Amino acid sequence: MRIGVDSYTYHRLLGELRPGEEDPGERLADGGAAVVSEGRALGVDAVSLETCYLGPPSRLDVAALRQAAAGLELALSWGAPEGLAFGTRPDAPDHLLDWVGIAAALGCRLMRVVAGGPRLRARADEWPATVEPLRRAAERAREVGLDLALENHGDLTAAQIGALLVAVDHQALGVCFDAANAARVGDDPLAACRLLAPRIRMVHLKDVEPIETAADPIAGPRSVPYGEGIVPVEAVLSTLAEAGFDGLVCVEIAQLGPGVDERALAADCVRWLRARIGLHEAIGSGTRP
Repeated sequence: MRIGVDSYTYHRLLGELRPGEEDPGERLADGGAAVVSEGRALGVDAVSLETCYLGPPSRLDVAALRQAAAGLELALSWGAPEGLAFGTRPDAPDHLLDWVGIAAALGCRLMRVVAGGPRLRARADEWPATVEPLRRAAERAREVGLDLALENHGDLTAAQIGALLVAVDHQALGVCFDAANAARVGDDPLAACRLLAPRIRMVHLKDVEPIETAADPIAGPRSVPYGEGIVPVEAVLSTLAEAGFDGLVCVEIAQLGPGVDERALAADCVRWLRARIGLHEAIGSGTRP
């Protein structure tokens, strides 16, 4: 498994304050090279950049960003906050295709995509409207050597994600699994992980306080260090390892509580992940660290 950080971890530093969050009093210069620098400071293998912080695709300096990331794997996370919005955003499919092209130009192997978001959870039965745009995007992704990973984004259950994958029926479309989001829609995180494991290409890993503690149902519960919340993060990693997953696991931090520093929390999560992944690899090879 490779360790990464998703740029949503730095959402406050990129100018997005969720309900109830404190302003950190500083900002990153941009959502691209500046976030890559944060990833280098953490010593991760990869940085996943949320396209919502990169501006219009036509204005992105692909060559400069690729140069800034030299030596680090780049991935993209498309669609925050609601992606295809279950087919209600006419411009979304073409926007997705534009970013597929950008991802290929950046040398990415993976791009996270979303069908909806937490605000649209009550409309989850409308997921069939996303089948055709996702199939088009998957076909284009295959042409340019890219894999897409559909996230359970606080919108769909694991069973609905599975049904959507069957309906799209394209090997270029897999899953970006978020165990905290699984809990938010009423799934058992481990059962959801087991169900989707054969198609998981990417993981957004966060631990959170109990769901019912969320002050805002759309923002969701506050992020906490791995092992201190309700998400069975260690068991999730074990389940993935048993299924043969060897892909990208990205630290992701969402809602931040009072006094919490995203850089310190991200560093703590990376240290935790590095130790646990090292242990799984040692066990898998028949040795001990």
